[in-house]
Amino acid sequence: MIPPIAALLSWPAIVYVFSRTRTVAAAITFSILGGYLFLPEQSSIDLPALYELNKISIPAYTALILCVFAVSGTGQPGAIHQAQMGANAWRAGWFPQATLPRALLMMLVVGAVMTVVTNRDTIIGVDEVLPGLRLYDAGSSILVAFVTIIPLLLGRKFLAHPEGQRLVLHGFCIAGTIYGLLALFEVRMSPQLSNWTYGVSSSLWLQHVRGDGYRPLVFLSHGLRVSIFLAAALITTVGLARLYVGKPRIGFMAVSTFLFLALVLSKSLGALMIALVLCPIMLFMPRRLLFFAMAGIVSVALLYPVLRGTAIIPLDGLVNFANSISEERAHSLSYRFYFEGQLLERAQERPFFGWGGWGRNLYLGSEVAVPDGAWIIILGQNGWTGFIGRFGLMFFPVVILLWRWRRDGIGMESAVIAAALTAAAVDLIPNSGLTPDKWLLAGSLWGRLEMGRITESANEEVPDPPPVRFQYRRRGPAPSLDTETPSVTTSASAAPSNRYTRQIRRIDTPPSQARTRKQDR
Repeated sequence: MIPPIAALLSWPAIVYVFSRTRTVAAAITFSILGGYLFLPEQSSIDLPALYELNKISIPAYTALILCVFAVSGTGQPGAIHQAQMGANAWRAGWFPQATLPRALLMMLVVGAVMTVVTNRDTIIGVDEVLPGLRLYDAGSSILVAFVTIIPLLLGRKFLAHPEGQRLVLHGFCIAGTIYGLLALFEVRMSPQLSNWTYGVSSSLWLQHVRGDGYRPLVFLSHGLRVSIFLAAALITTVGLARLYVGKPRIGFMAVSTFLFLALVLSKSLGALMIALVLCPIMLFMPRRLLFFAMAGIVSVALLYPVLRGTAIIPLDGLVNFANSISEERAHSLSYRFYFEGQLLERAQERPFFGWGGWGRNLYLGSEVAVPDGAWIIILGQNGWTGFIGRFGLMFFPVVILLWRWRRDGIGMESAVIAAALTAAAVDLIPNSGLTPDKWLLAGSLWGRLEMGRITESANEEVPDPPPVRFQYRRRGPAPSLDTETPSVTTSASAAPSNRYTRQIRRIDTPPSQARTRKQDR
């Protein structure tokens, strides 16, 4: 049995040993994913004036320090990474350069301060008195927000290149395979791995008894988080099967079959339905329609707090559908909907900056609510400022890809990441969990949007060309097009000013390349 504190303190050394022979992108993925999935829950080291050191903060700090050394030139993995991806693979600066993500980051900081300023009053609860927030709590909230978005900042700076995105997808596939094996073990033997390894149990036993079997827990705080991670790993593995051909595609499809089996046996209906909807879309839908589908689903998920009080969302129909499957599931869903309505009314009393922490948003007169969805927790604690800041940073790039994918030559790697984030957006409606793996994927998409179009020859970033129009010609060769990301190479000074671009195909394109482009569309 490993002492939990010893496991937490040894993680930086483990990551350092791993990173000595691998790229910075691989080290970041290993630190963030590995720490979240395998370090113990409910164990932390509380230091004064610092955010507690736990399985979320220690991997984030470790990856950040490693990247600082790599950028300064003292870390060998940095040179390896740059040589593989080109001189402009790393994004400039540690914070986003675009206006929108900068504004969302500012909302997090300003919202954390204003939440404290507007919640200095005392709340008399059912059996306790909650004091008002102190100015010290503002600094603590800012620090918590910073630690939370470290994976996003690192993903945006170091994992924006398509090769870095593929590496992240491979990391999800490998981690999902390992977790699938552990989940199948707990399905048969009961969720005891955390207790046997670290001597701690992170959840109530009765929550993971399902019929004649068990719902796996592994090393996470709840079985629902295991299921949604397996669903994300399944989606990314199916996406990798679409990215490759030949034997690699067969291998990824075999892994996808295993992950689907593990997801079914994990006994989580919500995660299974998400995977059943998104996997066929990822595997068969053309890229243009794929971006449309992801943007539409994410938009509905982001608008759920606004639509919650209207008749657009059929709450009774959802409960009846759950009742047709299981009375227990219908009772649980009805219980969630009831408290969602109560907490939404509570949040509307302080809509801009919320009620703050310490459970101030949970007191409903004579009873204390039990929240489930991440959206209602954040809306109650931080108001609309905190909700837009956090959910915007995580999911807005999925929507922006719909307008930028053709102009910037966004490839299937980004589409697969967008699909995994779409699954997370749907899951966060009934469940909580803005976990580090999701922030890492979101940061990778923000960085890819910053890079713009990438030339294949030099792997270097190029500015957005001015829009041009070409006329069709009956004779003579047409301008050549890139087989993966169609674009027209022309002189910026000679291009006429027009906001529309008409793309044409080479008449001497080999049949194999023509088929590749047709399948890609």
